[in-house]
Amino acid sequence: MKVFEVNLSVGGYFTCVKYIRLWLLKGVSYSFQKPIFNTLRRINMKRSEFLTALAGFPAVAAAPALSGIAQQDAGQVKITDVKFMRVQIGSRGHVLPLVKIETDAGVYGIGECHHDVTGLGAKDVVLNAFKSILVSQDPFDIARLTELMKWRVSYTGGNGGIGMHAVTGCEIALWDLVGKLLNKPLRKILGGGCYTDKVRAYLTSQPRNMLDKEVCREWIGYVDNSVQKWTAAKPFRISRRPGGQQLNRRLTNDELKTNIQAFSNLREAAGDDFEIIVHCHWEFGFYDALSFARALEPIRPWWIEDPMPIEYVDTWAKLTAASPIPILCGENLYTVYDFLPFITNQAVHMVEIDISMTGGLLEAKRIADLANLFYMPVATHNVMGPVATIASANCAATMLDFIGHESYDYSENSRDGHTNWEKLIVYDREIIKDGHIQLSDKPGLGLELNKDFAMQHLVEGEQWWG
Repeated sequence: MKVFEVNLSVGGYFTCVKYIRLWLLKGVSYSFQKPIFNTLRRINMKRSEFLTALAGFPAVAAAPALSGIAQQDAGQVKITDVKFMRVQIGSRGHVLPLVKIETDAGVYGIGECHHDVTGLGAKDVVLNAFKSILVSQDPFDIARLTELMKWRVSYTGGNGGIGMHAVTGCEIALWDLVGKLLNKPLRKILGGGCYTDKVRAYLTSQPRNMLDKEVCREWIGYVDNSVQKWTAAKPFRISRRPGGQQLNRRLTNDELKTNIQAFSNLREAAGDDFEIIVHCHWEFGFYDALSFARALEPIRPWWIEDPMPIEYVDTWAKLTAASPIPILCGENLYTVYDFLPFITNQAVHMVEIDISMTGGLLEAKRIADLANLFYMPVATHNVMGPVATIASANCAATMLDFIGHESYDYSENSRDGHTNWEKLIVYDREIIKDGHIQLSDKPGLGLELNKDFAMQHLVEGEQWWG
């Protein structure tokens, strides 16, 4: 019998490895020597039990043994199954498309795809296109597997859309899996490690009536008294255009005055140190976007987001050069090639990456690295659930000039339609506290799904990892 010998203390810490001769062949057993009160016990474990147990040990304590496992062991772990389920928490929230990648080591990873209308689009791609690509593969080959998945869906929508949402969810699950196999948090193994263990968050929400100063003050009180204590928020611009009129890209004088009054009220209530983002949705042309930016200057927004349509045209560079406040875009862009003209032509002051749909954490890192070459800060767009949020924040922690991560209030006191979303996961700390997304030191994403809660919120027809 091939033997793996390691001294394991009562507290569960690896203290010494005599030698490693670990052959990952089915049916092979492993033998441990475990001193307990100066008594040796021999514990026989099957391969899958052994690796599953390793994934539960503290990262620092297990590191000496895990280095040997990573070299001799991890390359032999194989993906055995890819599963999917859809969860929807409340009637207002997006459907959350969740992915699970299992291995013959008994260790698995979880990911979350960006939403489509029902989540069925991502489910179709993951189960009917990607599962056959991933099964029997080495989960450590993340870059290669991601390229294979991108190639598979390239003819169904190019480098964007539902296919790329599915790629991202699977890639996140692979990173979670590999982090567990290495017993390291995701941010520690992604592209050279991290710059921080927490990421500044901004809240996408607003007072119910920003034209009422008292309502603005009450809303700031809600923010200040919350556990999250956000230091930044992104309220929507106010649009009073009546329905039925022909669509256009104009900002009327009345709309301009209304918005300036609303954002002035919020600035007065929040004070100078609270960051305010002006949330547009691709609706204005050049002159109206510039007029809005100039009128907002006294309010000193953190940035104005997506004031013009999604596609790159040289008008973006013209707007950015003339604007007295920072211009940002990016939530509807996918891979680095979408961001390339905005960054290299300095057509915005900063970019915003939606990491849940960009094609993976590695692709998001490529975008951030490109932006950094032009001294351009990076933020994230994020409208998904806690799995995608924590994955995105782990990625953001590895970006040099990262400034802010979008978030919702996932607590029971939420005012933005995301009440109790935090209950979807089991996490060892508050997701958001003191204005920052808190990152776990546990392996991978550092989370598990709360099965009971997820089962209560399965989309009709779904089963637990069915």
